[in-house]
Order: sequence, then C-alpha cells, then structure tokens
Amino acid sequence: MQTTIRNVMSKRITTQELHSEIEQIRNHDLNHLHKCTHNLWEDVKDNRKYFESRLDRLDNRIWGLVLLTISTLGATIASIVM
Repeated sequence: MQTTIRNVMSKRITTQELHSEIEQIRNHDLNHLHKCTHNLWEDVKDNRKYFESRLDRLDNRIWGLVLLTISTLGATIASIVM
C-alpha cells in the first residue's frame, strides 16, 4: 500500500511544472501555430488568384463559343430567308 501511494505521489505534477508547461505552450506553440496559419492564409490567397484567372479564361472561351454558335445560326437563318 505504501509503495502505491509513493508511486502516485511521485507522478503528480507540481504547480511549477504546470506553469512552465503553460508558458511553453503560450510562447512557443501558439507562435508556431500563428505562423503556420498565416502561411496557409497566404497560400490560399495565391491559389484563389490562380483559379480565378483560370476561370476567367474559361468563361471567355465559353462566351466565344456561344457567340460563334449564335452567329452561325443567324447566318444559316439569313441564308434560308434570302
């Protein structure tokens, strides 16, 4: 019984150890997390710009095909009528 009580007491964390761990998390881990989040945000912005430009190009091509189809249809109808 005495050995189990000693083992439990030896495994307890002191308030100083807890305080030092909290400070470490506050100072190091949160700063690292902030940097990673900031880098991720910049990467997302870059990807968004890339995909917006690609979608704009695709949109212009689709409108070109629509106008080509409409003009072909108009020319066909005009040749039938005249």
